[in-house]
Amino acid sequence: LPILSFFFILTTITALTTVYIVRLQHKALQSSIAGLPATPNANFFFGHYTQLISPSSHSQIFTSYGTPSGITPLYGPGLKVCASVLKASHVRLVLRHTPSRDFSSFIVRHGRRTLGKDSLILIGGGRQWRRTRNVVQKAFTIGAITSGRGAVGECAVAMVRWLQQSLLLWNVDNDDDETNNTYCGGGCNGHKRIKDKETGKERNVLHVEVEQFFKLFSLDVFGRVAMDYDFECLQKATTTTSTTTTTTTCTCFTIPPEAASFEYLEQDIGVRVHPKNFLNPFTQLYWLPTKHNRKYYTNLKLVNTLMGEVIGLKLDEFLGRVELQQKQQQQSENDGKEEEEEEENMMTMMLKSVIEDQYSHSLNSTTASSSNNTTSSSSSSSSSSSCPFSSTFTKESNNNNMDNIPTTTMTPSDRSQIIQNVTHILHTLLVAGYETTAISLSYTMYCLSKHPRCQERACEEARRVLPTLDTNTKFDEDALPYCKAIAMEALRIHVPIIFTTRESAKDITLDTDDEGGMVTIPKDTRFILNPTMIHLDERNFDRAKEFLPERWVRWEDGRWVDRDFEMETLEEETKATATAPPPPPTTPSPPSLSDKYIHENAQADTISAANPQSFFAFSDGARNCIGRRLAMMESTIFIAVLFRDMCVDLAEEGYELEKERRFVILVPKALSIAFWKRDD
Repeated sequence: LPILSFFFILTTITALTTVYIVRLQHKALQSSIAGLPATPNANFFFGHYTQLISPSSHSQIFTSYGTPSGITPLYGPGLKVCASVLKASHVRLVLRHTPSRDFSSFIVRHGRRTLGKDSLILIGGGRQWRRTRNVVQKAFTIGAITSGRGAVGECAVAMVRWLQQSLLLWNVDNDDDETNNTYCGGGCNGHKRIKDKETGKERNVLHVEVEQFFKLFSLDVFGRVAMDYDFECLQKATTTTSTTTTTTTCTCFTIPPEAASFEYLEQDIGVRVHPKNFLNPFTQLYWLPTKHNRKYYTNLKLVNTLMGEVIGLKLDEFLGRVELQQKQQQQSENDGKEEEEEEENMMTMMLKSVIEDQYSHSLNSTTASSSNNTTSSSSSSSSSSSCPFSSTFTKESNNNNMDNIPTTTMTPSDRSQIIQNVTHILHTLLVAGYETTAISLSYTMYCLSKHPRCQERACEEARRVLPTLDTNTKFDEDALPYCKAIAMEALRIHVPIIFTTRESAKDITLDTDDEGGMVTIPKDTRFILNPTMIHLDERNFDRAKEFLPERWVRWEDGRWVDRDFEMETLEEETKATATAPPPPPTTPSPPSLSDKYIHENAQADTISAANPQSFFAFSDGARNCIGRRLAMMESTIFIAVLFRDMCVDLAEEGYELEKERRFVILVPKALSIAFWKRDD
């Protein structure tokens, strides 16, 4: 009887499981959204997840199975109802509809372990997200970002001068060498002497694996601008110290410990959340004494210690300045003089914002507690004034100064909490912007290697705006519209992020075609938005697959200026309705360094203006990228400094760009770029 009971139970469980799987398989064959055609190849458990994380499948799954307007019904893991949209107006509606997005608890668990429980990128939405976003947003004022232009310019100049110096040293040391290629001790392909196909002239070039190269630049910029600290990544990575002398290496970078630790922690999250490690206790359990966990804690300790020391030092300097400012303000009030405004930088603004949030939050908690325990307004007032910030501490009173910062009475626990909060913010910003900026610059080098005419136009603008590169040079990305357009266009075609998501808070009705068809996307649908596929859709950009920076700028009055999409569209409509033929254009062509690309430039200049509202590399709506202006400033200035005096090309002839996924980032696989000094 026990044996029969066991087999009966086992048979019942098997039958129920089979029925459940069959039902899931049947559901996977149906469309996830009523009224839309089903998207094939959905797994009964993972849905379309395997296609969504595979870059080679994106073109098919996002463009082949949807409606004429680009709406594609999808399934996520567990057959979660999902949808994708391509039409720019639909994308804007979704992104501006709500900042909420749902995260797998699996991802949140591992992400918070490294980035902190209040990491902005891991909060789905709601009041906590708005509060954290507000704290971080205050550090990204225009004044704080533009104050970092000089630091970005200095980092860019240092990177380019290292390239030039490497070429110069090789030229001197190998002038009589009969070999065409030399190799450094690390075994990289390093320096080469090649013959120009057009002129037949030999030139020295330097081959660089650009991803690591730009990561050094990105981390140096982040340290200088966001932390007011110099990591000296380039100097540490490109020098080897012996007992007698310090020599410059070739192109094999020795990644500094700080950069290696940052990169390891970022990649560690991706390793732990990978589906193949879902049931692996050695990656899921942090307390196990495994080699992986030991390395994780070693790198986490190095990063937290470094950031803690830097932030602690900056906090002490900030409190010292505030104390002096408070004394000067009191003296100014007594003397009737106006107080001098303090120069903004990101670290100062971040410390202000975190301190304000911490003490105002404590004040609100104290006041609420006091109100619950007593009905007397005097008791509440007394409770408020016991906080380091008085009840008069408001956003308005804190805009220009923070009179009530406890510069001398701040407790050690408060100080430690402030340092921890700022550390988590900086670590989140680093994860969100460090690798993505380096990858976007790598894609920019690839695009410009394929389009040398754009290098010439960038060179012309850079030499006109930056006649010299010295300590007196004023770097301003707004004065370099063509270089900025190059960065925008590279980002448009090659967005580093694989996709972004949103969770609909209500039903959304979208058009399915141009003939009046409509469909309602139900509440709680997860929208999966692939920015690259959106940007390559011809409905959103004219000649979408072509690299044309001219879609963002035009030549006018002797310089490049940003194009006005709405005005140019209105002008085109006016011309179309006019009875008389339009007068011929009188705007002269942009100057060129040579006559090699006259035809290509003329074709590029005919492109219609791009609509900035169709550009989603930095997302849109309330959850757009906080660091957008900093990222564009960083890329624009580097492009100008580099192409002012140098050229690039693909190091490997016939190289075809192939992308590989690294957690949520799409990186170019084995991209090596050849750099050489411009002849003219």
